[in-house]
Amino acid sequence: MPNSSSTTKPIMAKPAEIDEIAVAAVTDFCARARPSRDDASRLSDLVMPLIPRLRQDSLRKLSAKLATAHHVPKMMLLALCDCPIAVCSPILTRSACLSSPELLAIISQHGNDHARAIARRRKLEAPVVSALRGMNSPGVDRALDLRQQVAAEPSRKASTETLPQSAEPDAFEAYRETMHLDLDVNTRSLVQTDFDELANLAADPNPVLLQTAIADAVGLTLASAAALCADPTSKNFVYALRFIEAPPEKAYGVIAALAPRLAMRAGVRERFLSAYMSVTADDAVRKVSGWRSDDLMALAREAFAANGRTPGATVGHELREDARVA
Repeated sequence: MPNSSSTTKPIMAKPAEIDEIAVAAVTDFCARARPSRDDASRLSDLVMPLIPRLRQDSLRKLSAKLATAHHVPKMMLLALCDCPIAVCSPILTRSACLSSPELLAIISQHGNDHARAIARRRKLEAPVVSALRGMNSPGVDRALDLRQQVAAEPSRKASTETLPQSAEPDAFEAYRETMHLDLDVNTRSLVQTDFDELANLAADPNPVLLQTAIADAVGLTLASAAALCADPTSKNFVYALRFIEAPPEKAYGVIAALAPRLAMRAGVRERFLSAYMSVTADDAVRKVSGWRSDDLMALAREAFAANGRTPGATVGHELREDARVA
């Protein structure tokens, strides 16, 4: 695998050569019996910047190779999972590196095609199965039914779809602990954001466009992203923009486009920039980690509630923050 320096430089090559570089690097990584963390880091540094430039057939090759590999860079897997289902299906159906919280997040952020692929996985924890059932999608239900029919162990249906009532509270607590650990380790922006485009979406009369962009960039459910966008004066919106690493003036541009009348008031820009600069990257990561955790906890509670035993919670919880910036 090519070595990478501490400062990753853009690869200047023809499109076909870029595809060859990425596929060769992943092939080399997957051929290693025990790839080290340095190997994984070098692979991520090399291939992640190339993903937006790769052809779809090359992306499919990467997904097929990484789907059965171990110790794969998590952010590379998640980036590929944001691609169309024709690309990411092998990862969604076979990769053992995706945790249940990550599968729940993918289900909440993508459509039925991604959910159907996840439903074909050989092993699924109860909250994921119940979330899939809760979609009321015939295609997803058929995939789950087929998975049950071909399961190797006859008892798998009972162990993945239902839990004894006495055991469920302990199982839920264990799931919550695992989920919080995963979120604390992996909380970061999953996509690169064009901040000028984000400002254009903020100015668009259709609010769903901005809500969808925020949900994708921050890694929230659409309902929680809608709650963020509904109140641009909340400091929560500052945390979200800081999390996706928006430069201060670009961040204010999004606010000004979202609330033009507010932006016209004297002193608003200065107050916003002051509040924005007071939020550190670590502050933003901790805040978003809490939001993601709450989103996934709500999904998990709904999954257990679907079995009629645990009180549910609404996905798209109220985002907790009292301070305002304007």
